[in-house]
Amino acid sequence: MNKTLRSDQVVIVAVACLLAGYVLGLVTSFFIWNKPGPTPGTVESPAPNVAGPGSAMGNLSAEIREITRIVEGDPKNRGAWVRLGNLHFDSNQYAEAIQAYTKALELKPDDPDVITDRAIMYRAIGDFKQAAAELRRAADMDPKHLNSLMNLGVVLRYDLNDREGAMRAWQSYLDRSPPPDMAERIRKELETLRSQGK
Repeated sequence: MNKTLRSDQVVIVAVACLLAGYVLGLVTSFFIWNKPGPTPGTVESPAPNVAGPGSAMGNLSAEIREITRIVEGDPKNRGAWVRLGNLHFDSNQYAEAIQAYTKALELKPDDPDVITDRAIMYRAIGDFKQAAAELRRAADMDPKHLNSLMNLGVVLRYDLNDREGAMRAWQSYLDRSPPPDMAERIRKELETLRSQGK
């Protein structure tokens, strides 16, 4: 059955995607912060699309199929592309997430949340330079976009071994009044990096 979204549904989907992207960015930044990224060639295979009925993966697979049908019928439905990217993100289908986020960015290139999510997927496949470039772009685009700066510091520090670059990114993060708990963690990271430089 071919389903399309009405204009009011598109707005709801778009708002839901923005909120989901924000929450997903916060959750992802927590996991990125607590675990160094994979090295190229060691990324685990994406999770399979097959799962038992009622499982989380089964629900994701069903929603992926539904949103895929929507974008096939309406390729300019940006909210659906973002949602599809988020679903692939959640199911560890990194390349598919990158493709969906790229389609969304073709329709609206100045979305720092989507750029940051795509950067996280580039990091997941081991393309650390592209991840850093995307995170810089998002941070430059929106001076208040803390998630991109925090993640840029992580990629520079743990993946590209760019101590100075990580220090600059994290200092910029601190200069933009982040939440106190994260600010304290970043200050400790900066202290560690500064002590290593002596």
